[in-house]
Amino acid sequence: MSQPLNKNVDEFTRADWDGIAQSPKFRELSRRKFSFLVGWWLVSTIFYFILPVAAGYTTGQSDFFNTQVIGHIPLLYLFALAQYALCLFIAIYYAHWARTKADKLTVELLNELKVK
Repeated sequence: MSQPLNKNVDEFTRADWDGIAQSPKFRELSRRKFSFLVGWWLVSTIFYFILPVAAGYTTGQSDFFNTQVIGHIPLLYLFALAQYALCLFIAIYYAHWARTKADKLTVELLNELKVK
C-alpha cells in the first residue's frame, strides 16, 4: 500500500482492507504469528498425546513411569502435572512475544498507513 489512508478504521472500504492485506508489513506480521502459533500448537499437542501413550506403556511393558520420584509420587503423575506448567509457560511466552515482536510490527504497519 503506497498511499496513507488518513481515515478512521470504521471508514475503511473493501479496497482499503484488500490493500492492507497485500502490505508487506501485514504479510510479515501474519507469517510470524502463524509460525509462532502453529509451532507451539505442535509442541503442546505432541506433549499432550505423550501422556496417554506413556500411561499405556507403563501399565503394560515397563515400570519406568511408575518410578517413585518424590515420596510416593510416580513420574507419570509429575508428567501429567507438567501439562499445566507447559500451558502456563506458553501463555506467558506468547504475551511476551506479542508485546515485543507482534506489537512492534503492528505499530509500524499503522504508522505506515497513518490510520487515525
